Amino acid sequence: MVDAGDEFVCPSCGIVKEKQVMENDVRVSPKFELGKHALGSYMGTIHTTNEERRSRGFSKANSTYRYLKVVSDFAGREEGADYTCFRMIRRICEKLFLPDFVVQQAANVARKVLATKHDRRVTIAAVSAYSLIVACKIEAVTSVSVKEIVDAHTALGRRVKVSSIIQLSLESPFKSAPRRPEEYLSKILAKLSLNQRIGQTLIREGLSQTVFLNSLRSTALEVLSEVDGSVTVGRRPCALAASAVYAAEVVLARRESRKRWLTQRDLAECGDSAEYTVRGQVSEIFMPAVERLVSGRQRLPLPSLR
Repeated sequence: MVDAGDEFVCPSCGIVKEKQVMENDVRVSPKFELGKHALGSYMGTIHTTNEERRSRGFSKANSTYRYLKVVSDFAGREEGADYTCFRMIRRICEKLFLPDFVVQQAANVARKVLATKHDRRVTIAAVSAYSLIVACKIEAVTSVSVKEIVDAHTALGRRVKVSSIIQLSLESPFKSAPRRPEEYLSKILAKLSLNQRIGQTLIREGLSQTVFLNSLRSTALEVLSEVDGSVTVGRRPCALAASAVYAAEVVLARRESRKRWLTQRDLAECGDSAEYTVRGQVSEIFMPAVERLVSGRQRLPLPSLR
């Protein structure tokens, strides 16, 4: 069964199975307590000060500030910000089929981020998105991308600015290492297995899809091991993984003296990137590794700084 987004699909017979989140009992994540608040839209205490009651607000009603405390979307409010952010995190995780240990980890990150004093006002949605991004990195979850997390908040009617996420990453106490392209190979190959044109080509060639995908994976790992890490700095790891899989197809095609069964567009769609991105990365980064693997030459050692 391969991951097709909202469900699992068997590439051989076409059977569809509903996706269910399975918990890992071995993994232990920090717990986040909701407190005494019931489910709802609680943002903070509804009691208003004398200054708030005397202010006309927008509608000249005494309940204006009470209403604003319920619907306000900004962080920094007392009592209710943690709870509201946690509820949003849980809704996003349900929408993206993320397991409960990611929910708990993201809530723990959000609580510490909200406790940090920020130079500018940041929205609850920005804190939620950033917390989920960090939690997925901590828990090594690659099934969702940053774009999918932001789009999920947008689907709920929340606006998340990239500048806010960058600001939070600079001010947050959580410092995580960048993702490696090797972590995204499974995701790329799972999407690639759903390509009907490639499936028909493999059937015509009499080759098992499982054998072909395993060969792509092992060869892509060889290609990535031949690339210097300094060359890939600042590039999306998911796009790099897609480019590495295409480079692996080039290596296999040359070794077996056959035509390439995969196109750059196929891998661009799997990596959520543009076709010219895959083309440029293969040409600039992976072609030297491809030539070495095809010819059997060893990688030259890096020059010494001494």
